Amino acid sequence: MILLIILVACKSRIISPRTAISAHAQDSIRPEWLAQQYQGAISIESRHIAQMADNYLLDLPLLQNPDSTYVFVLNARVPVELVLHSPDFYPELRRFIVIVPDWKFYNEVASTASKKGMCVEPETTNFYYDVDRTEENLKIDSIRLGGINNPTIDFMSPNVPEEAVAVYRKESYGSVCCPRDSMWDIADQDELFIRDFEVRNKFSVTKGRYVQVAGKEGEKNIYYTLPDLTMLQRLTFLLAKAEQWRLNRAGKQLSVGSKLFTPQLLLVTKTGFTKWNEAP
Repeated sequence: MILLIILVACKSRIISPRTAISAHAQDSIRPEWLAQQYQGAISIESRHIAQMADNYLLDLPLLQNPDSTYVFVLNARVPVELVLHSPDFYPELRRFIVIVPDWKFYNEVASTASKKGMCVEPETTNFYYDVDRTEENLKIDSIRLGGINNPTIDFMSPNVPEEAVAVYRKESYGSVCCPRDSMWDIADQDELFIRDFEVRNKFSVTKGRYVQVAGKEGEKNIYYTLPDLTMLQRLTFLLAKAEQWRLNRAGKQLSVGSKLFTPQLLLVTKTGFTKWNEAP
């Protein structure tokens, strides 16, 4: 998948993971979930990532099918633990595979080769993670493989239907009465928050904002599509929004710490009771 090639004026030599670094013994038992071939894998590259401190936006919109198993190859330097454990990493997905190059091994081989004046092409060596998550449980299994033991991987670009739009944030309000959703207790603060944010940051987040009626008791969804913004601007807004709800809903168990955001592709409802209406 990824071959690290070091070009120096020296004799060519191939170092395998086992001969170069004995501390990196490969896992020997191949789990049942690991396929021999993965088709339609999605490569996560550095160009898809915006970062502020320890927070990230993976700006790669995806049409999420909860009944499908997705395969991601993490070539960007995003903490793998954040990808595996973040509830905001494509939250609709119940099962996915994450493939991560063994960067530590590659760096060690490069360092050894540099010291000895060698040309090196180490074996492709990856970590494979199987993530199975529900609302109650998160199960993660992993294995490390090198060389010919690796599955073959074919890549694809995520499909974007013409009627779909990238949504970076969705806010849902439940019933106003039966029982009353506590989101309504702070709803009147939101427009003031938005206006203040736009003044301070000098860019608009209300363009491409939609409201959808979701029920007969006042239920609604608000979608932020954030067009014409840079990835860093989008991340700035998403972090501010997350902090807004965390501070206003102190009684709720809202996560703190590093965050990883991902947009989702949603099909726009253009007619009927639940059609999307662009908000002012």
